Amino acid sequence: MVLQRNKPIPVWGRSVRGDEITVTLGEVTRTVQAGDHYQNEEEISGNWCVIFPPMEACEETSLTIRSLRTGESVSFSHVAVGEVWLAGGQSNMEFLLKYDSQFEEVLEDPDDEQFRFFRYPQANFAGCLEKDNYPDDGFWRRWTTPEDRGFFSGPAAYMGRQLRKVLKVPVGIIGCNWGGSSAAGWTELSAIQQNPALSSILDWQKNIVDSLDYRKYMEASELPAAENSLQAQEGMDRFMMGIGLLDFFKNMPEEMPPVTYTPYLYGPRSINAPGQLFEHMLKKVAPYALRGFIWYQGEEDDMVERQFIYGELMKTLILSWRKLWKEDLPFLQVELAPYHGPAERVAAKDWPEMRRQQHRVTKELKDVHDICIMDSGHPYNIHVRKKKPVGERLALLARKYVYGEPNLLADSPELSQAERSGDEIILTFAGTGDGLVLIEKPEEKGALEDVVSIEADGKKAQAEISIRDSRMILKSPAFRKAREIEIRFCELDYCTDPLFGSTGLPVFPFTVRV
Repeated sequence: MVLQRNKPIPVWGRSVRGDEITVTLGEVTRTVQAGDHYQNEEEISGNWCVIFPPMEACEETSLTIRSLRTGESVSFSHVAVGEVWLAGGQSNMEFLLKYDSQFEEVLEDPDDEQFRFFRYPQANFAGCLEKDNYPDDGFWRRWTTPEDRGFFSGPAAYMGRQLRKVLKVPVGIIGCNWGGSSAAGWTELSAIQQNPALSSILDWQKNIVDSLDYRKYMEASELPAAENSLQAQEGMDRFMMGIGLLDFFKNMPEEMPPVTYTPYLYGPRSINAPGQLFEHMLKKVAPYALRGFIWYQGEEDDMVERQFIYGELMKTLILSWRKLWKEDLPFLQVELAPYHGPAERVAAKDWPEMRRQQHRVTKELKDVHDICIMDSGHPYNIHVRKKKPVGERLALLARKYVYGEPNLLADSPELSQAERSGDEIILTFAGTGDGLVLIEKPEEKGALEDVVSIEADGKKAQAEISIRDSRMILKSPAFRKAREIEIRFCELDYCTDPLFGSTGLPVFPFTVRV
């Protein structure tokens, strides 16, 4: 495993009530008595936790836990101390590195015993862990064999590799994510209940629960986990890589079979029930000492049309995570990539608003930052196979805001000023480095004319556009008499951002009125 350096290190577990637990980490030993409370009618147990003092980075130490009452002893070797991040969200964070378009290049990297990844088993209700043996989850993988590398989260892998190169200490990533999950599932239920702006989420859940035959639902949820056949795994691999997506949706029947009794999707035990994954996954990881969080999610909340409350939902999520860890940990998030969808039923509904809401959170909460990947999308594959820009841009944010490189150009350029002068509008951008760079890709809907939309007094207008240093200059005779001019840049579900800072980071989308 990898433990967090330079912070108190909690080690915790559960034993029989009144047991004396002795924990040794390196050369330090702590003893604690297991608490006494009833876990259920059949078992009396006690939770325990010890806190070790902060440690400097090291590549090799050991951890031993002993029980006086039961005589059990558990020993962990190859324990490293370095930097630890938690990777949360849905399928684009869960996205296995083996699906990435550059995976073959990744396999050429030298082995690195000090870069490690742990994926927490996906559990959405009490007893879920006992129904599946989770052969791929629940243990630390090292950056060595092709199989282990392939099971790293793609964004986390690219971020962690960069941090290893720069920090030169062990790096560990804990994956705590689930494809198709809403941010509401990852947010503490009481926090949602206490926020009037999120009442529609509770109403949505109540309507689903009220429509269920509860006996049928519970019976379905208690069925053992289905065996994952080779054919099913091959189908999942093709889906995640976007192979055959157009044919798949073209041949899908108009009427989908009912999914009411699929506990994974709907109902009180589902992954999208408010607070469910917070309770059964995130709380199991806490209080593992961390440096911060990375987050890639939002597609599901667009699907269920929560665009205009998503910013409030994310603020509530971040605050509930920080409360759980009792620390205002940095939160680095990924704005949604460009996407349209292969069919109406899976089309983007309003991704520009989702991105606006994501960016809004960075302005309203401290130590929240996001990256722009408007140059790295796909028109119909929601699982974009270009995860290198995602991870490397997250690493840039971490280096600047967490690891003390304040002068690093880590943020995408952002509109800072808009002014009118006769028949010109001058847009000035911050964070461009040596100036803006235009790289147009018309074949990917990435020409400047594809991504800039202009309205003068509510009517579409055309303008000559030029790029000079850190400015975009728009010129049109229509500007002279117009009372209000609205300019939109990359405010589309799918397009390819053609405008970059000198360091290669794409300009954030924006809407401005002058």
